[in-house]
Amino acid sequence: MSPSDHRQRSATPPQDLRGRRGRRGEPHPWQGRGRHSSPEQRAADARRGRRAAAAFGGRMATGPVAVFRRWLTTPHDFDWIFVHRSTRPLHGLIKGVVVFGVGLNALVSMLMLGSPYGPSGTAEVTWVMIVLAAQISVIAWVTFAPTPTRKAQFLGLLLFGDLGITSVILLDTPTSALIGTFLFALNGALCTFFLSARILLAHLAFVNVVIAWIGVQAYLQGLWGVNDAVAAVLVASGSVSGVPVFAHIAWSLVSADARASEFDELTGVANRRGLQNAVDELWDVARSRGVSVAVLLVDIDRFKAVNDRYGHDHGDAVIKTVASRLHALLGSRGILARTGGEEFVGVVVDTDGDLPDLVNRVTATVHDPADDVPVTASVGVAVMTPDSPSWQVGPAAVTRATRAADSMMYRAKAAGGDRVLTTRV
Repeated sequence: MSPSDHRQRSATPPQDLRGRRGRRGEPHPWQGRGRHSSPEQRAADARRGRRAAAAFGGRMATGPVAVFRRWLTTPHDFDWIFVHRSTRPLHGLIKGVVVFGVGLNALVSMLMLGSPYGPSGTAEVTWVMIVLAAQISVIAWVTFAPTPTRKAQFLGLLLFGDLGITSVILLDTPTSALIGTFLFALNGALCTFFLSARILLAHLAFVNVVIAWIGVQAYLQGLWGVNDAVAAVLVASGSVSGVPVFAHIAWSLVSADARASEFDELTGVANRRGLQNAVDELWDVARSRGVSVAVLLVDIDRFKAVNDRYGHDHGDAVIKTVASRLHALLGSRGILARTGGEEFVGVVVDTDGDLPDLVNRVTATVHDPADDVPVTASVGVAVMTPDSPSWQVGPAAVTRATRAADSMMYRAKAAGGDRVLTTRV
């Protein structure tokens, strides 16, 4: 059983460790907004983020063809894009944009009903009225319901927009219908920011078939000559296709770069920024479920001796191995980050009710006698339970827990390492 200390502490580290503490004395990164609604999603995001960063990051010099190919094959992470801290303040604006787009379509439907060139048959008029009623219902839903947050909701809006626009404008004359195809640009914008490259291309393929069909009908009805029809189709197609494609590629590059900035380059686990972006959401999960939160500081013992004896390449290999093992243990329960050369920070939520066992498995997880360079770790843990006074402070209490865990880690190291010391805050 690993030794525990259930008193809140702020002990000064031993004298011979003060210099090391001072060198890495950066403020602990617990002030950012979180991103996910569960630790499981957080772990999945880490995997997707590493794949996206590997696909896009650092390869801009390989040429436009390679960039386009990677754009098509990079995994799309809707969750990261929509709830990323830089887009969260835009959620209200997103609702406004969706309402504006559907409202514009509804206005077109109403104008067509009053146009002498619009639908005239009973069935056609009835259909436009049905579409108009559906558009008004969607406007009410987007306005008064919570902001859509699921990929399926945005995909449904895209399908509704594409099919609704098509079914209405094809009831008008070809010349007017071609003008109506510019409404598809609004749906292209929806794809640009929230849906994948493949969905965008499927949307554009459908749209261009509709545009080509309208051009053919205009020619067959004698409204345009061949050159006029081709020119009109090219203008409409380029207008609704070109901007979304280039914007989506640019947005994908920016998003991949932002995701890459949240992961440690050597190990693939989160860095300080990624850690910062996870804490508030993990706290919300713990609060909503009424379960404990633990902060773990894990420091590889005598790591300088590893570098001195085996070299930095072996040292990097040790760090990557330890990161992989810790992530396998903790990643599905919260967030693991590398915050220093050989230091890791984990924040986990006690969703399974086995937090003490999880904590006491850390040292055994790190150490494997069969490793080429076997290492041990000193671990400091600070646990916050729902009945703790710190609980009322909110996510800022994690800062206090981090300091306490840091103190416990130094005590474990001073006692010889390869042990866990735990305190409650």
